[in-house]
Amino acid sequence: MRKRQIIIDCDPGLDDAVALLVAFAASDMMDVVGITTVAGNVPAPLTLRNARIIRELAGKGREIPVCGGAPVPLLRDPVTAEDFHGTTGLGGIPFPKPRVRASRANAVNFLVRTLRAAKGFPMTLVVTGPMTNVALALTIAPDIREGLKEIVVMGGADTEGGNITPHAEFNIFADPHAAQAVFQSGIPMRVLNLDVTHQMLTSDEQVDRVRALGSPVAIRAADLLAASNQLEEQGKGRKAPLHDPSTILALLRPDLFEGPMATVSVELQAGERFGRTVPDYRQDGHIRWYNKVDADAVFSEMLGQLARYGE
Repeated sequence: MRKRQIIIDCDPGLDDAVALLVAFAASDMMDVVGITTVAGNVPAPLTLRNARIIRELAGKGREIPVCGGAPVPLLRDPVTAEDFHGTTGLGGIPFPKPRVRASRANAVNFLVRTLRAAKGFPMTLVVTGPMTNVALALTIAPDIREGLKEIVVMGGADTEGGNITPHAEFNIFADPHAAQAVFQSGIPMRVLNLDVTHQMLTSDEQVDRVRALGSPVAIRAADLLAASNQLEEQGKGRKAPLHDPSTILALLRPDLFEGPMATVSVELQAGERFGRTVPDYRQDGHIRWYNKVDADAVFSEMLGQLARYGE
């Protein structure tokens, strides 16, 4: 059976970093063929740097290309989230400087070239940041949809409301015009939104269980989760949800997630609802909008994947 081929488009970010570590660990089920980065949680130079740091932490070195992408949103002014990720994007954790350079290829060009080559064996695109790179790639080369099996996104909210404004989730708010273009593309999608990620809060005891795995990578993963909790508690007064790791975990264990089909639009009118996602639940929709999860089983799956670094 052919393993799932995935590209991860991200803006690391504490939880993006954990998502990358889980994806790298699950090499028996998926091949990460590339990482593309975008401005989001922190500015573009830092998201590119952070992706390289995590690649090397996982022992991947030059094996997986890391390509820098869009430094600003399509139309709106840039917005970042240092309050929740620290000024470096990695919570101030003292990681070594990355030794391996980024790819010379731009993220958008990498997406176009790689997905065009995948038309016979479509890939999965995992998006854990603003969708700027993806919207640009689809605009430049609409034919790449033939190389896409599906897009799995962390973003949006319905019943939970927002986390950057009362109505909007950060990844969508950071580039709502790009999100609208991708949601309206008709490509099959799965959306890990706040309705479901807010059901997966990481307890201190769970962080301790990750740390107890004992490998250098697991200890750093625990550091990332602990930093997320500290920053989330300061800002929101609760433990941090497993936002971005949920995308990889939904690929590994789709049986643990539930949700209706929908089409999704984004509020683009200036005002308090700017960036709000509006799902229209319908059986003929092309988007799976997750809203239920077995949170304990999802954490167990993540723990099992991170345990592989000690094998």
